[in-house]
Amino acid sequence: MTQPLDTTKPNIARMYDYWLGGKDNFEADREAAEAVREGRPEVAEQALDNKRFLTRAVTYVAGKGVRQFLDIGSGLPTSPRQAGDPAPWLATHEAAGAVATDPVVAYVDYDPVAVLHSQALLTGGSRRVVAVGGDMRDPAAILAHDDIRGAGFDPDAPACVILACVLHFVDAPTARGIVTTFAQALASGSYLVISIGFARGQGGEDFARAYNAQGGARIYAQSWEQITALFDGLELVPPGIVDSATWRPEWPQTVHPDRASMIVAGIGRR
Repeated sequence: MTQPLDTTKPNIARMYDYWLGGKDNFEADREAAEAVREGRPEVAEQALDNKRFLTRAVTYVAGKGVRQFLDIGSGLPTSPRQAGDPAPWLATHEAAGAVATDPVVAYVDYDPVAVLHSQALLTGGSRRVVAVGGDMRDPAAILAHDDIRGAGFDPDAPACVILACVLHFVDAPTARGIVTTFAQALASGSYLVISIGFARGQGGEDFARAYNAQGGARIYAQSWEQITALFDGLELVPPGIVDSATWRPEWPQTVHPDRASMIVAGIGRR
């Protein structure tokens, strides 16, 4: 039996939704999100930078002919819109669907709250877009998931695995193992889209302490060397591993000076 949602405790998916200007969050989420913002005032801007990067990344990969996408640790697949205004970013199925006809998209999350929200938001949409529970530390189970296969996922065809702002929820060796296992399991011509929090000097540890004090999921600060190692064995798509705001920023145009903390991002091709 599904347990009722506990709205008295902060939830990372809903905190992220709040930073992005969404409406699927509660008071506990907003309070925790603001507490984190006190330590890193730019956190909401960086969350938006990451979503814009993902829109560009999915658009790029779909443009290379890939028609199936696994969004791991996806949170809530929404794009806040104002009437008459373009979306500030697109959810994975929206970005892929803007390029490809009826792509297979699976939103996968360890958090049952995020899965329930996602399933509700996707109700009435394409049967080839699903939201399921799954743990990124078990790539084989995700790739073999009955609902993902039922949506049309073909393990023998090129696919795109998205690991956006989730690998800092595990330590560096575990993160590298996750990426390596996915890469080895995917067909040739597949892509891995990765973004992860990074801060120079002591900034990463300071942010991790502030974030972890909110009582939600624990995060780990990872060094630049640990982040670049995630792409070992993959062909890096230019411009390589960069601030997510500056990865092919033609949609929309974004210019940022070099900054001490950021979401870094890159795409690797198998």
